[in-house]
Amino acid sequence: MDTTRSRKRRIALKATLLSTLLVAGATAATCLCHGTIIIKKFYDANANGIQDAGEVRLTGWPMTVESASQTYSSTKPTDSFGYATFLSLLPATDYTAREATPVQSNWVQSTPHDGSGNATNPLTGVHVTAGATTQLTFGNYCTRPSGGHTPGYWSNRNGLDRLMDGGTLAPEFALLSALHLRDATGADFDPSTYPQFRTWLLGSTATNMAYKLSSHLAAMRLNVEAGFVNGNRVYPPFGGTINQLMTLADNSLASDPYTPDGNPERGYQEQLKDYLDALNNGAAVVSPTPCARTFY
Repeated sequence: MDTTRSRKRRIALKATLLSTLLVAGATAATCLCHGTIIIKKFYDANANGIQDAGEVRLTGWPMTVESASQTYSSTKPTDSFGYATFLSLLPATDYTAREATPVQSNWVQSTPHDGSGNATNPLTGVHVTAGATTQLTFGNYCTRPSGGHTPGYWSNRNGLDRLMDGGTLAPEFALLSALHLRDATGADFDPSTYPQFRTWLLGSTATNMAYKLSSHLAAMRLNVEAGFVNGNRVYPPFGGTINQLMTLADNSLASDPYTPDGNPERGYQEQLKDYLDALNNGAAVVSPTPCARTFY
């Protein structure tokens, strides 16, 4: 009887131990003690800080994740899908994510950014939670010169030769006459001869801001017609395309032909004029496709 009871106790103990081990093993198998950070990298073709339909991912871009509290630091390039994945991270709230800066200076980070629109790099205070994935997004675009030529160019011999590339000035002057160009008094200006057009260009002043805006609008319209400038390119300081900028300028000239000091629309026209002036001088616009990039 004693032997039988002892055998039963041993069997019961083994069953209890086995049950305990199985439960412990199941708990270990399902224990989610680490977290993950995934960083997505995309090309922001319209510089708006959002990945819109059709905007591609950027591969081979080094991304660094660090945590002082966890003494963690790792750098990985984005993969063929534009992702850099950091696995088995211990939970903490002080992780940072940083993108590498290309050697080429024409690259611009568009997101993430702070409340004032300034690029945030590194991104700090990233939380890693056990069993969860934190996804971050970094967007970039690159720029190229607009290719613009100034009003001065269109008033010299080179500009005249370009205007005459079709053998006549008629098509170019028709484009300009379709705009609401103004002179010093706010009257309509529709060019009919080159000497008249040249005098108007060279004589433009900001006494009537609409006149100064008109001269830069005319130059840009000719730049686009000549193929020097692509009107579909985005100009980041303006926040839209060159074609959209020209439309706003023309609408303003149509509604406000005379804007001397004190006119409430003068400041708005001056801003449009400054944008066009910069672009006529070759200011940087967003490239529709990613540029070359190398990293140290």
